[in-house]
Amino acid sequence: MKFSQRPVFRVVKIIIIATVVGVLGLTSLVSNQAKNDRDILSTATLSESVPSPSEEILKLKSLEKTFLDSDFYRKDGMLPLTVSKDLKCFVTYKINNQNMAAENELVLIGMPRQFIDLYLVDLSEKKAEYLGKTEFVISQAWSEDGNRLAIVSHKSVKILDLAKRSLAEVPLQYETDIYNTNWGIDNRTLYLHLDTTPNYYAYDTYSKQMVKVRGRFQEGDVVYRGDAGGAILTSKGERVGVAHGLYYGEAPEKQLFTGEVIIHDIDDERLLVSYDVDTPQGGARYTLAEYDLKTGASRVLYNEGNLHTVWKIYKASYIKTTGDIIFTTFKLSDTGVKYIMVRIEPNGKEIVTEVPSPLYTLTQGENLLHFAAFKDGESWIMDTGDFKFSDQGLQQTEQKSDIRDLMLRVLYLYGSESPKLDDIKQIFINTYDPIPQEALENILLEMEGPKYWQFIRQEIGKNVTMTLNLKDPNRASVILNGEYFRGPHELIKTLGQWYVTGFSTWPDSQARKNVYKACSQFIDNQIKTGQAEADFRQKGDQDDYAVRTAALLNKLRTQSSNIELGEIELWSMSEPHRAVKDAKEARVKMIVTLNDGSTEKLQGYFSRADSGDAWMFQGLGKLSPGLFPKTY
Repeated sequence: MKFSQRPVFRVVKIIIIATVVGVLGLTSLVSNQAKNDRDILSTATLSESVPSPSEEILKLKSLEKTFLDSDFYRKDGMLPLTVSKDLKCFVTYKINNQNMAAENELVLIGMPRQFIDLYLVDLSEKKAEYLGKTEFVISQAWSEDGNRLAIVSHKSVKILDLAKRSLAEVPLQYETDIYNTNWGIDNRTLYLHLDTTPNYYAYDTYSKQMVKVRGRFQEGDVVYRGDAGGAILTSKGERVGVAHGLYYGEAPEKQLFTGEVIIHDIDDERLLVSYDVDTPQGGARYTLAEYDLKTGASRVLYNEGNLHTVWKIYKASYIKTTGDIIFTTFKLSDTGVKYIMVRIEPNGKEIVTEVPSPLYTLTQGENLLHFAAFKDGESWIMDTGDFKFSDQGLQQTEQKSDIRDLMLRVLYLYGSESPKLDDIKQIFINTYDPIPQEALENILLEMEGPKYWQFIRQEIGKNVTMTLNLKDPNRASVILNGEYFRGPHELIKTLGQWYVTGFSTWPDSQARKNVYKACSQFIDNQIKTGQAEADFRQKGDQDDYAVRTAALLNKLRTQSSNIELGEIELWSMSEPHRAVKDAKEARVKMIVTLNDGSTEKLQGYFSRADSGDAWMFQGLGKLSPGLFPKTY
């Protein structure tokens, strides 16, 4: 059914995010996807005429130009973040030179870590008051009475009390990616919204307590309240921590969306929204669209979806003075990652610009776009008059290190439809000292079955960090943080080049030692005595896997002269992938010498119920990607 035929949007996922946040796709696909899949949302299109800017935004633009002509900007390097509601003071900031190189080194794909100093500037008194420091701002929101400003930065939210000139941090129990906030009608409750996660928190600024977290929201609770065209937008909780439905106007409210949708920005009566819908083939289809509250017309700006699709947009914003829409995303290639800004004019024309990072602030008067950088003390300013950087020699800030470069090539390969053998051999290697590690063999085995490779192939998301442990000049451990099929990587440097040699092999761990011991004892006490074979033959469920395992155990007992243990990998139990911690599965390669002198390589499967429990044999098979029964 077309959108124009439906009384409401029927979409699947909601987080309300008023000025920012993540969504989707690669820029090179934007035009084609929008043309081909426009019927996903609507055939009713918005007018291509440039909307008239409001008096409010024109006043802010003029006021901001006054600040840009002052010494605070020209000499002190301060940038305007926002203006107080009474238009008397600017909240400004400038880049702090604090060393963040170590933190930025671990950001493979994502927003840079960069500190800023905050100031309150009164132009009439030509006075700047230092407020404190925070990281580069992702979003900000004033309370309706204008007394408090919520500032969202990397995994933190701070509140500026304008009267007290104080900056206080909202206590978060866990490190959480907060991307947007908005204030309740009482001017004391601050709602915190996560990025692409239907989960909300409510913080009481008076008691300094998190009054609503997961488990405390009730059905019908308002979890978002915004203003669009003079009318109120609200979103209400359907179940614990999930906002469901978006309503427009006072009672009786008009329901705009029945499902879950992300609001990125509001321009008078226009909404910049995104949502995802599950597809019959698996995965989800992600859409970024503009919706007119007054007419109900809409246009799709981006539409992508397949089995592996993930959110790829960092921020999306209106430029209200011109009617343009901008969003930042990334493009990963075999040479590294590039960040890009897509600008869509009211007539639909798209302009793509390479930017130093996906993290930006659009000044409230919309004169400048300011981009954070991965290098300490650096940032880049773009004039919204011509959308050009003030430094015409801009080059994207390069993060150069051999291990970073290797892991970016690893990510690109993991997302490739059909990696080339030569490329694989430039990244992965087998080594046998101090323990057997066979990353190259494992990747090639996984690629033997095209269907299996497509199942484990991963679309790389917009936030990928790594944990790095440099053991010595030639050995390192890297963990890709996030839900990746391959998380832990063992690296080795040979002939001046870094390679991945193992997946979740954990060479120095006690868990590996325990598995090695359990497998050695199993060979001596179960395989060689025939006990393991007998146990499998006595199983009530004699499926094909049990029959094949019993046959292999018989072959080991009757036809082998030696069994040597090879590589050991530790896996998780629920969603099979290489385990980061608390491994419940182990996959052990066995090199078998037969009586005729030939060799075979098999793989044993061990598991344990909980940490500390004994490792128990579960099966045996010939080495292949389809070796074990599916446990997912």
